[in-house]
Amino acid sequence: MTFWNKGILMVLVAAIVSANLSGQQKTKNGDLYLGPEIKSEKRGTLEDIVGMDSDGYYMVRAEPKNFYLEKYDLKLNLVKSEEIELGRGADRRYLEFAEQLNGEIYLFTTQYDNTARRRVLFAEKVNRKTLKPEEEPIQLTAYDYRNKSDEGYFDYNVSRDSSKILIYYDSPGQSNTGEKFGISVHDSNLNTLWNKELELPFKNRLYTVERYKVDNQGNAYLLGLVYRGQVRDKKQGRPNYEYHLLVYNQDDEYTEYLLSLQNKFITDMQFEISRTGDIICAGLYSDFGTSSVKGTFYLLIDGKTREIKKEHYEQFDPSFLVDFMSEKRAGKGRELTRYNLNQLEIRRDGGVVLVAEQFFVRELQQNFNDPRFRSPFGNPFLYPGYFYYPRWRFPYRYGYPFMNGDREIQYNYNDIIVINIDPNGSIQWAKRIPKRQRSKDDGGRYSSYAMSVSKGKMHFVFNDNPKNLHKKSGDQRIHNFTKGKESVVVLVSLDGRGEVEKEPLFQVKDTKTITKPLVCEQISRDQMIIYSERNRKATFGRLTFQ
Repeated sequence: MTFWNKGILMVLVAAIVSANLSGQQKTKNGDLYLGPEIKSEKRGTLEDIVGMDSDGYYMVRAEPKNFYLEKYDLKLNLVKSEEIELGRGADRRYLEFAEQLNGEIYLFTTQYDNTARRRVLFAEKVNRKTLKPEEEPIQLTAYDYRNKSDEGYFDYNVSRDSSKILIYYDSPGQSNTGEKFGISVHDSNLNTLWNKELELPFKNRLYTVERYKVDNQGNAYLLGLVYRGQVRDKKQGRPNYEYHLLVYNQDDEYTEYLLSLQNKFITDMQFEISRTGDIICAGLYSDFGTSSVKGTFYLLIDGKTREIKKEHYEQFDPSFLVDFMSEKRAGKGRELTRYNLNQLEIRRDGGVVLVAEQFFVRELQQNFNDPRFRSPFGNPFLYPGYFYYPRWRFPYRYGYPFMNGDREIQYNYNDIIVINIDPNGSIQWAKRIPKRQRSKDDGGRYSSYAMSVSKGKMHFVFNDNPKNLHKKSGDQRIHNFTKGKESVVVLVSLDGRGEVEKEPLFQVKDTKTITKPLVCEQISRDQMIIYSERNRKATFGRLTFQ
């Protein structure tokens, strides 16, 4: 593209996204409403979009050493902000997560009992008007720990119909003992349905729980990785690990499934429970190891008989691979590299749609005395443990920018691939959504994407370079997203036939803030909340899908 044509493109992008930014902006696949600019006395960030009601939206925002529960009206004006009181000293509690259940807002916090060496999880119901707890905290579950350097953690999952919530906790143990963990299942009013602490027949260091879910009936599912003898991906050229799916219920009934693909490497796997109670497992596999992808696999387990009804795997077609590489390499069946499987969406007919993203981290040595490599944020913020809790879908936890000694950390979030699989496990189509997001020493906080499923389409929102607006899926040269004023937030929509449409939403220079995709969230059947920030400024947007 010539310099003149590039200039025309930038003018066109600016003209498109600048129209009606103070109110409603219409695009082909959605209507965008941008709220007013919000300024804070201290620099902070949005941590979570908790829920909504007929009056507005509820968010958790963090500043150094403090958290706030905030309410915004339907026009995205800040109505009320209330600091979440966590106590001090021996009575201090730590905010773990917040969730809306049965129309109520709950804060989940933990507290250490150093005398008994016990960590306790509490829940508090919040008054929507005052944004303060309206009753004393209730204890949900707890576990023992040896020391705070090996303290375990809590996490949770909500059922598809929001009637059940599972609390999972990893109880620390010695390397020569079985893996210990606990499950606590509650209804939407947080009444305990059942609670179990279990020890698996796998040594602690050889087993890793990757995902956990609860179904509408209160059954718990745990997907884990078991290594044979030692923690290594391959041995004599073959996989040295197996996936195990464990199913528990309140009647102490227990079912275990061994999930493998003969001598192929399962590089990533997701599972979901269908409306009929069947278990659908699907993911990516490789012929060579765990860092590359050759194709997809699909397993269907009968929810009543617990038998595997369907099993199928299929390599990517060269017509899809040419979007990433030369025809020669695609014809030889070269594998894609470094893709994480982030989502599995169940189709109405029992098929699935998989969404994966290329993600990797590089550690680069630098001259720490060179001012080019110093963090522009100065000293790192010391945030409470909430930010470092492993609840994100990515393996690297969120944190403010920092320099790690004389090393520079580079975060790479690149292409998205969407794979549509029919009920027999065959690939109907696969599409590449090209993007390039490489950043340094920021945890990738402005990278990746937000996703919504609405009205038969999948919608992706992410930060992009305006030079990529008219790039096709097969274009090999993709420009990197930067935090400059010309950067643009885009909406990519994908329909059931695999047709892709890409359109700009707004630019950094219009809002003077940068969008943080990982906290943007679909809050209803056809709406997503978009959050952008920069220094002490923040902007919210509401995207209504058409």
